[in-house]
Amino acid sequence: MNSDDLKKIREGLSNSRNDVRKKALTELKKLPPSEALKLLVTTLGEKNDDVQADLMRAFLSYRDAALPHLVKAFSDPEWGVRKAASRIIGALGDSALAKFLELIPRNEDDIDYWMVQTLSIMGGEATRYLIKAFEHPNRKVRIAAVRAAGDVKEPQIVEALLKLLEEKIWPLREAAFASLEKVHHLNGKAIVDALKSASCEAKFWVIRLAAQRRDPNLIPVFLRIIEVDPQELKLEAIQALSAIETPEVQKILIGFLAHRSWIIRKTTADAIWKQGLGVSEELLTAATDPNVDARYWSVKLLGRTNEPKVFPQLIERLRDAHASVRAAACQALGSLAVKQALTPLMTLLSDPAEEVRTSAILAISQIGEKEDRTPEKAVIPRHLQPENQISCRHCGKRVGRDFAFCPFCLGHIKITCKKCGRAVESEWKGCPDCGEPF
Repeated sequence: MNSDDLKKIREGLSNSRNDVRKKALTELKKLPPSEALKLLVTTLGEKNDDVQADLMRAFLSYRDAALPHLVKAFSDPEWGVRKAASRIIGALGDSALAKFLELIPRNEDDIDYWMVQTLSIMGGEATRYLIKAFEHPNRKVRIAAVRAAGDVKEPQIVEALLKLLEEKIWPLREAAFASLEKVHHLNGKAIVDALKSASCEAKFWVIRLAAQRRDPNLIPVFLRIIEVDPQELKLEAIQALSAIETPEVQKILIGFLAHRSWIIRKTTADAIWKQGLGVSEELLTAATDPNVDARYWSVKLLGRTNEPKVFPQLIERLRDAHASVRAAACQALGSLAVKQALTPLMTLLSDPAEEVRTSAILAISQIGEKEDRTPEKAVIPRHLQPENQISCRHCGKRVGRDFAFCPFCLGHIKITCKKCGRAVESEWKGCPDCGEPF
């Protein structure tokens, strides 16, 4: 074929019309494989989805013969061409792996970058070679390999990525975590094992991954972390626990409101609120707990619910022995903004603790502001009130008793006594002043 014929086939291959592409593909098959593949490579940058699908099928029909041309495309200046080549090689699968690895030139970082992208698409046996790329001397290629691992569907990739959480290089740890978020479900056992054996730095990330599992079987593991691990890990474990929405976990979290560490209590309170526990029996009971911290935080949480049924409990806490709880109860009642709380709050204006007096004043002002904002009840115009309406004697519609004319038909409504001139109603049989019959 001459150059004009080849150009016509090339144009047909990238045509948006299906019949034109089919005809061009038929002509392409008549060419020697090497010549046909050279022509196909020039179409890799096409963006039309239907065109891309047909071109991929055409490439795949040449199997291993297409590999050298596709690998060469990794050096193309256009990113879309490189990506398309990677996708097609990946679709060839394990059968093309050995030849693909032979064709990859050494020490060309740009080529290595696209190699790891391709290995992640191939999966299967290619996963082993992708994991080897985690040790590539070029950091850019290493990170690319780690990020590409998020597309792998093989359980072994989870263990390899977990090891990278121990790396000192922050971008590498971050890339490993991002990929693990996509694939951690493939190997749950590896995640649980890492929770028990990872270093403190790595365990921080692993706890976040484990939290996404919402697995009740991990409750003892998280509790152990809260008991013995450094504070940063304790806080992550509390967040992970709160993701497991079971009655057992809710009781555990409420129990932590009495923890000896302030930051544990605060983190737990935030986790309970985020979990949306609401007004549970456990939380109401905690408001009367012997531990002052448990009472304080439970009152804070109850006040945020805006549930009227917590009102009696909050009123009771105004008489608590500890000033911090009384102040928290004032704040909670202020948020609840129930008018009935004003009198009990007034009694605390002379409380010996300044924080209580201040909280009471703020709560009273909050309730007062709500009262001020309460819209006045809408007043119904007098002529629309049923007792002030009559039926128009002309059209029958209801109109104001005092109207002289009907606004609907403009008929004269008010009538007067012909003898004395008094205004009379249409239903009357006679004038009440002079007795003139109508």
